[in-house]
Amino acid sequence: METDGQSLYAVLTTNEVGEKMTREINQISEVFLLSKSDATLILISLRWNSFKASDRLGDDKEKLLSDLGLVKVFSSCQENDSVSSFAGQENLVSTPFCSHKFSETCWRSHLNNLLTEEEERVVLCPNPDCVAPVGPDTIEKLTEPAVKMMYNRYVLGSFVEANKESIKWCPAPGCEYAIELHEDLLEDDDLDFGVVCLCGHTFCWSCTLESHRPVTCNDASVWFSSTLDTLKSNAWLLENTKRCPNCNCHVQRTDDPVLRMITCICSCSFCWRCLLSEEEHNGNWNCVELLFQLSMKQVDDSSYLRLWETCLEEYENSKSDLKAIEENGVPRLTDNSSFNEQDVDAVKEATLLMVQCRLVLKWSCAYEYFIAMYQSPKTQYVKHLRGEARKTLLRHKATQEELMNKALTSGDFSSFKVELSYSSTITGNYFHEYVKTLESGFPEIQVDT
Repeated sequence: METDGQSLYAVLTTNEVGEKMTREINQISEVFLLSKSDATLILISLRWNSFKASDRLGDDKEKLLSDLGLVKVFSSCQENDSVSSFAGQENLVSTPFCSHKFSETCWRSHLNNLLTEEEERVVLCPNPDCVAPVGPDTIEKLTEPAVKMMYNRYVLGSFVEANKESIKWCPAPGCEYAIELHEDLLEDDDLDFGVVCLCGHTFCWSCTLESHRPVTCNDASVWFSSTLDTLKSNAWLLENTKRCPNCNCHVQRTDDPVLRMITCICSCSFCWRCLLSEEEHNGNWNCVELLFQLSMKQVDDSSYLRLWETCLEEYENSKSDLKAIEENGVPRLTDNSSFNEQDVDAVKEATLLMVQCRLVLKWSCAYEYFIAMYQSPKTQYVKHLRGEARKTLLRHKATQEELMNKALTSGDFSSFKVELSYSSTITGNYFHEYVKTLESGFPEIQVDT
């Protein structure tokens, strides 16, 4: 997503996030003549607020260091830190701010217990009565790379968490990219289709769930945490169970399709087809299966679940199309000498837009479900809008396919980028307005209360 040619956000590697963090550490270290380890601990303690750190260091540097426990303790024990390791003994390490020495095994256990917890905290000496902070200089004395890596992740994580208004890790499992939002360029509704990471995951900046507009963050959370499971559970019950004629409990049929008589937990035995007892059959098993009239809610729930699953499949297919375009379509086009980098960008943008629009259509199904629950008179209008949006997206897809085939057949790419970009702009603008319209809640349509 861009505004006047400038991207609203940037995707950063872990190293690039680390470089941003290191610049802040170096600035505090150089200006106030502190070690980088002490500067790191000060910034962690003050939630990486460089302005606050500068103010407090400028007002009374010694007091701040004392308040944070950053007053070095000199003892003969500390001078012998490295002697024991040369003598073949286990490496014993303490912080510069206390004389409590611990083995690497103790340090590993201590850090592992602290750094795997969700709660943010400054890491302190393993001695429960000591408040000496543990900085990078202490960690450097340890020899295990895994422990150092764990601590470095903790420091970097604290930096990102403190700057979560502008930097967030991509929430996709296994992804190590971070997203930096350019807040000075951001205006209302600029992130219509969420944030797209280089790993391909699209997520909502506010709640980090999958991008879910036009549904609110709260409704998206409810949909994922309970509503969708309830719809799936009810659909399974309708498909695989029948109500016991005695106690009305759901009873699941056994794996044996020949077995006609089913026994409920209440001990009632009944025919799976007609719900009559064996005595009522009186030896005549040519009964007609009893079909139950579904309630309107059951019909609606089944309909919305099928709609969601259909849109989910279309969304997944669009992601596959994007991958196919990048792996096969673009190389095929670049084989043509007339196809330039701008044409490649236009194809990628047009295909990515289809993925984003499919995601909007998927979540519009959830939006429609919530509207039907609380404001049913608006449901038909919402269905109409979704249908029109889907038609617009299909026209965009057809336009891209037509333009690509035409250009490859004729070898003429002179107007390819202009026409494809125009289609992308029209479609993107349409979905922008579509999302805004749904989020408005249609105040002009009155609902009886």
